[in-house]
Amino acid sequence: MKKEGKKVLLLDTGNLLFRKPLQTETKRRDALLRVDLLIQSYNEMGYDAVNIGEKDLMMGLKFLSDVGQKAKFPFVSANLVDKKTGKVIFKPYVIKEIGGLRIGIFGLLDDAFSPTLQERDPGLSILEPLSTSKALARSLRENCDLIVVLSQLGESKDRKLARENREIDLILGGGGESKRAVMERVNEIPIYRLEPRGGYLGRIDYSLVYTKKPIKFLISSERDELEKRLERLITRSIQIKSDMAKSGKQEEMRIKELKFLELKQKELEKTLIALDDKNFYRHTPIPVQLSVKDDLKIIKAVEMYRAESGKLYKPKLAAEAGKELPEKEMIARIPKESTFVGAISCKKCHEVNYRNWLKTKHAKASQTIVASPKYSQEECLVCHSTGDGKIGEYVTVEEIPFYLQGVQCEACHGEGKGHPGKGKIERKVTLGACRNCHTKDQSPTFNYMAYLEKIGCKITK
Repeated sequence: MKKEGKKVLLLDTGNLLFRKPLQTETKRRDALLRVDLLIQSYNEMGYDAVNIGEKDLMMGLKFLSDVGQKAKFPFVSANLVDKKTGKVIFKPYVIKEIGGLRIGIFGLLDDAFSPTLQERDPGLSILEPLSTSKALARSLRENCDLIVVLSQLGESKDRKLARENREIDLILGGGGESKRAVMERVNEIPIYRLEPRGGYLGRIDYSLVYTKKPIKFLISSERDELEKRLERLITRSIQIKSDMAKSGKQEEMRIKELKFLELKQKELEKTLIALDDKNFYRHTPIPVQLSVKDDLKIIKAVEMYRAESGKLYKPKLAAEAGKELPEKEMIARIPKESTFVGAISCKKCHEVNYRNWLKTKHAKASQTIVASPKYSQEECLVCHSTGDGKIGEYVTVEEIPFYLQGVQCEACHGEGKGHPGKGKIERKVTLGACRNCHTKDQSPTFNYMAYLEKIGCKITK
């Protein structure tokens, strides 16, 4: 967009640096490498502001402050304060002037996180976000045309913020569990959030025509819908005239309909003309696809990270390689409390299916990450293992229990505990089950019937 000459603001809602607790020294060292990569990448892209999320404070205030020194962009937080003085620790807001607009941007943390934060760092506190936002938005309104909130409050509190603070023009929400990009309006204030795995960038375009203050923006979809209605009316009018010309008859019903359509057409045209001097915004989720051209500097930085990260894990993986347990011992080692029982447990009744599965790419899905220089990235493990997110999220391949490595039977058919009998096994694998991982972005050539045939799970017993 910048290369196209567009005026661009790059913003992040927070929880950039960390995702999960750093329970081992290996994870901590890997996380530090990843933080360096993120800051380098954001500097290169020219980010304008990043909100502070609770996970960004996982290694303490000093660490985040040191990271801030490396960043060419500001970390912002309006309600993270020193407990003793009540003063903000980072910039509460920034004001950016772009395309003739002065835009005030501030960040908010959820104060529900305050007790956990104080256990970690007793000198910090989080102010109540709603009252903080009201005071700050009123102050910013004097010098800003637009006020944008970078929020880590979660969906319900974002909606409450919109209902109770009319000074805000846009809320960019983090901290939710959306699986896709979502734009909603509450109290005429747009709230925009993205799915959490980084599969999309959120783009919002503002078109400024009317500059008299206070500057207001309408959502472009309303104008788009009016234009579509007008197009349908025109198409129908043309069709009626064509039919009348072919038949040579001036049917009364058609003449009445034509007059009605022409009346509605004039009304819509008048409404659209009135919108010519209005300001509009449009939101567009942009999928991060393989077709997106790589930046050479970023690619080089990512490759360096992957190489260094791989060194942290490969010694242990190499030590474990080639170890095979007897089948009975493997089954005995599966925790009795686990709702997942592993493909090895399915073999007893479905040996043909089990043997077929061993030949598939599903069976080797975890190993493909080990073979790849990016295997330590936890985003990949969700779809390269079984049970992730249900029995505990994995960060590295080494954490996956032996009985859940690869995409096993239960990844498609459901948890096996209690089967046969009262289990929750689904005999048929639905398209929806496959699409959890074989998304249009990740598997653009995915064909449900063809892929199902490759799995080779024939009904046996």
